[in-house]
Amino acid sequence: MADLSPLKYGKVVGRFLANVADGPDIGDLPEFPPLTGRVMFTADAPKVLVADGEPAPATYVQLPKHYECQLDEFGYLTWRGMRGIRLVAPDDATNPSDWTWKVSFDLSYDGDRVPLEPFSFTVGEYQPGPDPDNPDTGSTGLVDLTLASPVPAGNGNAVVRGERGRGIQIDGQAATYAELPTSPVDGSQYIVKSDGLLYRFDEISGWTPDGAGVVVRGPAGTTQWTGISGKPVTFPPTIGSSATTAVAGDDPRLSDARTPTSHTHPVGEITGLTQIADALLGSTTEIEARTAISAASASDPRLADARTPTAAGQVYDIAFKSHTGTRKVGAGNVMPEGLRIERAISISSITYRGETAGTGNLVVELRKNGAVLSGSAATIPASSHGTDTVVSTGGPWTFAMGDRLTVQVTTADNPAGRGLQASLKGMTV
Repeated sequence: MADLSPLKYGKVVGRFLANVADGPDIGDLPEFPPLTGRVMFTADAPKVLVADGEPAPATYVQLPKHYECQLDEFGYLTWRGMRGIRLVAPDDATNPSDWTWKVSFDLSYDGDRVPLEPFSFTVGEYQPGPDPDNPDTGSTGLVDLTLASPVPAGNGNAVVRGERGRGIQIDGQAATYAELPTSPVDGSQYIVKSDGLLYRFDEISGWTPDGAGVVVRGPAGTTQWTGISGKPVTFPPTIGSSATTAVAGDDPRLSDARTPTSHTHPVGEITGLTQIADALLGSTTEIEARTAISAASASDPRLADARTPTAAGQVYDIAFKSHTGTRKVGAGNVMPEGLRIERAISISSITYRGETAGTGNLVVELRKNGAVLSGSAATIPASSHGTDTVVSTGGPWTFAMGDRLTVQVTTADNPAGRGLQASLKGMTV
């Protein structure tokens, strides 16, 4: 799959060994055989927004089960046969721009589980060293879990022995109940982070039922620096001017109280406006500017043409009420002599409509100077007497100045309804 540009990536490595007493060999020093098991990485940011992602902005969700590594035969952190794993490095391209990764462990030695507390650490961009065969040597941004892990307290703690108590043991944590280990050691106890309860595993009955865990509370107290997870790898932070460094207290930028100075920008630096505005700002000639806004030039002859509208091409619509009262065969009782047409026109469609419906079919047509206008007739059923009936397939029909237009009922509905009108859609020619 393709990478999500412009994300940066770090690299995490590590090695995990057991410390056991000397075995049956020459010498008497303890031995350090490799542990086995899984190492899981979870981003403390549940989702990350990449506004400038390529080919489009994207939101990605961290999927913990897809960041599970194995330990190889020598105890090295391994992902798909390669030592080390790549993780997203937060920077200005991500939102949030700063978060930590948490590592948790499910390790064992010789069949016995080895408890290791999870901890958080920061990840920066990894840049390999100059040797392609050994890129970690001389690299920058490499995270070694051995160096990033919190250091246990070095000195022993004074203990006053009192009455023996049963105590409590927590072997690990899981994000949700569904992510508890499937085959832990009998008696293992895990905290589920989603509800904060402690669950115990029994090899016969399995885990404590979901939601029935134990509330774990301890006395209020303080936490040593070595026990704090998610703190910077180095302290104090690195001083610098980048997004991942801190500003020193004597940095002159902190005491510069000047107001913003006046300045200008060339047109080429102004972007992100509307498409028309960007095109206008990018124009280098008057012609390009006019084209951007679809404007005519001052010398365009159309601007100086004061002619009156042409005779042809003007709208000439006609609404002709031909019949009132009960419909009868003939040219109607409103204007039986016909409507005089005062200029040459072309009719493209005819719409017939009555006031009320009658019974049976009503057959109507247009006539020009008493003659049938071919293709203008319509047979209108009773269900359509009071609605629009449009005739347009037989046209266009032309009239000259002085022609007489009549609407003729050739077959009246029986019994007949009332009224008839013809609406004509016309244009001068």
